[in-house]
Amino acid sequence: MCRGINPVFLLLLLCFALGLSGQSGANDGSSKDIRIGVLAYSGHSQTRHRWQPTADYLTRQVTPHRFTIVPLTQKDFIHAINKGQLDFILTNPGHYINLEVDFGATRIATFKSRYRDVALTQFASVIFTRSDSGIARIEDLKGKSLAAVGEQAFGGFQLAYSELLQRGIDAYDDMTMMWLGFPQTDIVRAVLAGNVDAGTVRSGILEKMADSGEIELSGLRILGARNSDALPLVHSTALYPEWPIASLPTTDPRLSKQVALGLLQMKEDAFPAIAAGGAGWTIPLGYLKVHELFRSLQIKPYPPVPLEMKEFWQLYRHWVLVLGLLFVFCIAIICFTLRVNRRLTISEQSLAQHSDRLEATIEQRTAELSRTNRALQQDIEFRVQSETALHEGCEALQSMNRLSNRKDLSHEQRMQSIIDLTCHYLGEEIAIFSIFESGEFRRYTDSSNEESLLSPLYEQQARRAVEEASVIHLENDAGWLSYAACSFHISRQRSGLLELASRQHSGPETYEARKTLQTELGVQLLQLFTQWLINELKLDESETDANTYCQASRSRFLQITGRELEVLQLVSDGESNKSIARALNISTKTVELHRSNLLRKTNSGSSVHLIKLATQSRLVD
Repeated sequence: MCRGINPVFLLLLLCFALGLSGQSGANDGSSKDIRIGVLAYSGHSQTRHRWQPTADYLTRQVTPHRFTIVPLTQKDFIHAINKGQLDFILTNPGHYINLEVDFGATRIATFKSRYRDVALTQFASVIFTRSDSGIARIEDLKGKSLAAVGEQAFGGFQLAYSELLQRGIDAYDDMTMMWLGFPQTDIVRAVLAGNVDAGTVRSGILEKMADSGEIELSGLRILGARNSDALPLVHSTALYPEWPIASLPTTDPRLSKQVALGLLQMKEDAFPAIAAGGAGWTIPLGYLKVHELFRSLQIKPYPPVPLEMKEFWQLYRHWVLVLGLLFVFCIAIICFTLRVNRRLTISEQSLAQHSDRLEATIEQRTAELSRTNRALQQDIEFRVQSETALHEGCEALQSMNRLSNRKDLSHEQRMQSIIDLTCHYLGEEIAIFSIFESGEFRRYTDSSNEESLLSPLYEQQARRAVEEASVIHLENDAGWLSYAACSFHISRQRSGLLELASRQHSGPETYEARKTLQTELGVQLLQLFTQWLINELKLDESETDANTYCQASRSRFLQITGRELEVLQLVSDGESNKSIARALNISTKTVELHRSNLLRKTNSGSSVHLIKLATQSRLVD
């Protein structure tokens, strides 16, 4: 039976069977080299070093395939995709949008970058200048020079270009551009060296250089700085999603699903994530903002296309006629398709807007709660501080009251105790109480044993306190860590001045004291302590004057006899001459003689004057 079969037909049948066998082998999970094209902005070797651990991880997760990293430039991507040499692509958001539009690439996951221990899914660009450049705003960059990576660098120029356009500055027309390429650290060094007025880099570059000790962030000024909870890095532009990994239309959907699952299961502290400088992967984010950015900039894949009808008709009039005929037959289908697409677009936009509003509401409520908690905490701290200060003030006043009631202390001892109490409560190191009279200061008492200290401690402020009769409080002035002066008038020509001070070496232990002096309670207590010192001074001087007068008056009674002293005591009691004579068992004449001798010996003009002198001399009560 086989003799009648054509040999050529048998050969073709065998080849077809072998082809089907090979195809079924490819579809049943046989081993295959999977190539991941990665944008090599930092060089081929560094790209492989960074991303090969991720490829090895996928080799272990997605068996039996073997994954390989292929470092490529943007131009190399086009050739590799056209030749079918890539299965997946890993690049920046801007480059991905071009590949999505040109080749139908589909993102399957988004990379999470790492800043210290924080995982980030978004990034931005930062525009900066030297802190001493005199450039304070982005608007000040007009007419200046700007360093960037290159025209096609998404984070290294295009984000900053969009921000400049929003501020009314065209980087190409209004500025001098300097393209320095990679690494972006060269841009930072150029700005610090003064070779260019300003620069723009991807967010995170400045922090990494500062953490390594290469630069000081204080030497740079961030222009148009923004704050965002999603990005704790300095930045000047809006936030955009991180690098995506995407599959190509020729990639097996089942393989894409396995790769996506494997990447999403990668832990943040896994070696491939750390080697890539990130914290693993997350679900693919929306890249609509990147499309909108490119549309606003009118760059690929949305370049401006000026259209002139006359030229268009001359070039494409034949095609217009053909398409017009086709349009007549397809108009119904196109209208239906447009209607469905419009509904889908409206639904997608509505869902996105609702999600944005919900996120904004949550963020607003969270911020309001944080502000309320901070205000409550501050109020509690203020109340605790007020109660503590009031309690200490009451203790100080009680101590002062006990001092004033102690009769076992002299005025000098009480004044010394008041000064020591003032220093203790207000936490100062030195206290001096001085008398200002005839334009000069005279130290009266102090809390220090250092005789080298002059009175006053700070003459300029001391005279000011005397002239204004007020409280002066200074910090870190004239060599004193803290200085306070309080003055009260004693008389028309005299004033009392209390000075408190702490030396520079006293350190932060006097901080709470200076804080007390800044309060109204501290000032009132200082005035009260000063007034108390002046009252003690007045009492001391009054007693001294009284003792002096008493001694002068007593000298008039040195020549009187004992009998005359007895007569004087009875006269001061208001007894008459007859009563005195009966009490002393003498005659009335003798009493009158004794009273006459008393007036003569004391040089008194009358009995009233005599009794007054005797009372002042403390001879009688």
